[in-house]
Amino acid sequence: MRLSIHDISGREIAVLVDDEQPSGSHGARWNGQDANGHRVASGVYFYILQAGDQRRTRKMVLLK
Repeated sequence: MRLSIHDISGREIAVLVDDEQPSGSHGARWNGQDANGHRVASGVYFYILQAGDQRRTRKMVLLK
């Protein structure tokens, strides 16, 4: 399973999860930082969840 955060232009900002997960419910929290530990600006971001051959993209808003 891979859970990544992308900015409005599609660039990958951060990867929250990138390994195998057992079946069941899981949670992840994004701290509003990019992969280098820098805080990102408020705005619209997308998270992409990939598991096996399935891929889901959803929009979210980061407010500071």
